[in-house]
Amino acid sequence: MTAAFSEEEVHRPNVIQLVGVTKSYRNLNVLKPVDLDIKDGEFLTILGPSGSGKTTILRMIGGFTPPTSGRILLRGADISQVPIFRRPFNTVFQDYALFPHMTVAKNVAYGLRIRRRPAAEIKTKVSAVLDTVNLTDKAERYPSELSGGQRQRVALARAIVCEPQVILLDEPLAALDAELRRSMQEFLKDLQRRIRTTFVFITHDQEEAISMSDRIAVMDHGNLVQVGTPQEIYYKPRSEFVAKFFGENNLLPAQLDTDGVTGIVQSPLGRHPIPALASSSADLLLAIRPESFAIHDGNELRGDQRVSQARLENVTFLGATTQLSLAMGGPEHKIKVRVPTDQSGKHLNLGDDVLLRWSEADVSFLPRG
Repeated sequence: MTAAFSEEEVHRPNVIQLVGVTKSYRNLNVLKPVDLDIKDGEFLTILGPSGSGKTTILRMIGGFTPPTSGRILLRGADISQVPIFRRPFNTVFQDYALFPHMTVAKNVAYGLRIRRRPAAEIKTKVSAVLDTVNLTDKAERYPSELSGGQRQRVALARAIVCEPQVILLDEPLAALDAELRRSMQEFLKDLQRRIRTTFVFITHDQEEAISMSDRIAVMDHGNLVQVGTPQEIYYKPRSEFVAKFFGENNLLPAQLDTDGVTGIVQSPLGRHPIPALASSSADLLLAIRPESFAIHDGNELRGDQRVSQARLENVTFLGATTQLSLAMGGPEHKIKVRVPTDQSGKHLNLGDDVLLRWSEADVSFLPRG
């Protein structure tokens, strides 16, 4: 998982800002008002299921689609009506869009040629960028003679050779097989760090977003529902949708009661102190990740650690980890617990009561629905 922003990165200037941006087609609103800041030099992933509006945002940033309302700012200047060819961005598409009749070198040089750059400059830059993406020995080959991963790197080389301020990537790894996709994820993130260019990456794959991103913007039905680091979104979702969509989460019913100063939440895990909320009887959901539980070993608890009892219903071996399916506080409250296999309590039998250790810090409370 990518590390959280350093102090310096937190204060990076914004390279792109979306201010109240919407998109409608006739009577269909595909994008609700979106406010989003993209930091200079960051790897931002826009994540969401099909139809969530993520590609619409990318196309509006790139100039392929005009916004219905709102503004798109580049370092503070409004570029909402600036045509594609005047925006200092390049886009890498899912199908790569390489010219089949051109060699690798000529594909990469294309953007420089149409900008009428000197031949010596083109040769130097193409050579340098092919070295950056490890394709120097493929310069005279044609796209049909390359593997999927090599074609992907040609598309990336063509995007970066003109030194754009932002590179937009529209699900560029979707067509690759699983092993090659993982390899390209590592390559792409390493490339972004080396060239220090802002990447805006579109995907519907949560693991891809976690492994590559500095920050993630989560979309749902045209709404931007949460923006944060992978750690923030994974461990502290702000809505039921994010909790369900972004990895596996245990969701348990919870009820808020207030005494005027401090809120007390009742859930199958027990009582939880939280700051007072507006409603005195709010229906909530408690979210906690399967790996946030551990089998209680009887040792003294530390800090905010708590213990809860649950009944074991199933055990699933997953290799390095084992998943326990349990019922807690009654048969209707099901939870999943994922623990290292060597700590999974092989002596346990189905139907046994299990003591689970967990921390209050790992709990999030969400509005229901």
